[in-house]
Amino acid sequence: MIAIVGAGICGLAAAYELSRRGERPMVLERGRPFAEQSAGLARIFRVAHRRPALCRLAMRARDGWRRWEAELGAGRLLGSEGFVAAGATENTAAAMAAAGADFSWLDRSGITARIPFVAAPWEAGVFDPLGGSLRIRRALVALARHADIVRAAVVSVADDGAVTLADGSVVRAARVLICAGVQTPTLFGPLGVEFGPHTRFTYEGPAKNTAAGAACLSAPEGYGLPLGSTGRWAFGQEVPDPATVRALFPSLRPVDRVDCFTARAPWLDSGGDGWTVARRGRVVAFVGSNLMKFGPLLGQLLAAAVLSDELPGELTTV
Repeated sequence: MIAIVGAGICGLAAAYELSRRGERPMVLERGRPFAEQSAGLARIFRVAHRRPALCRLAMRARDGWRRWEAELGAGRLLGSEGFVAAGATENTAAAMAAAGADFSWLDRSGITARIPFVAAPWEAGVFDPLGGSLRIRRALVALARHADIVRAAVVSVADDGAVTLADGSVVRAARVLICAGVQTPTLFGPLGVEFGPHTRFTYEGPAKNTAAGAACLSAPEGYGLPLGSTGRWAFGQEVPDPATVRALFPSLRPVDRVDCFTARAPWLDSGGDGWTVARRGRVVAFVGSNLMKFGPLLGQLLAAAVLSDELPGELTTV
């Protein structure tokens, strides 16, 4: 039996891909599934990254999202709004060019044309035509239907696959995958990562569908995206700065918020993207930041890591 600790995007994606290989993994989750780092309605998908390797992996992941749309029966999961990287984007453009990814340059008016309600302070940006808003809650609900999720708090994981639960019982697994977000270093050991609180605010405008069709955005001030078909816009920042948001989006007003966690680590790139993976005995641990967009690909790679004594190269070279 294979045990997976954590019912977020990585744990559920790995469980789904393992089930496609004839396995029946048990997913152990201490709370409500996808309620911590995976919380919220939507996330940004983008090919645009600051490392060519991540751009290439994102293009593969996009094919995976289309496959999930066909297999999960959950409707559309990846929107076609596009993605705008604004501000200092030379590294992003260079990485996309090196990866053979399509992109185009935008001036200030071009950015505004893609996001009509933004008071753009940036002189230039890069447009990623393959980017868009992921209907992540829809995807996670569909993945959860394909998983055997057991509500249980894990307190320790031994090298031999013995998983001790808070009630004192022990699950003995042939292999264990730990994708438990903030709990992962506690259960596995040091992974060179720290976690801090993170807040994304939701905004709406005077018109019901203010954000409909607007592109996703990454800028020095934060990141924003349309929330599917709700007509609302979400914007997240490392440190909430309401004055900056009001200046960027003067016609929008806050109506909701999502509180979660974000990872900080020296192995993340300057945009906060990346992951680390480690193995001890029968146990594989995986943790990272901004992982949603890679979900289908990470599911495949983590399933392969669990079923083998070797870690896939794509997991260890980022």
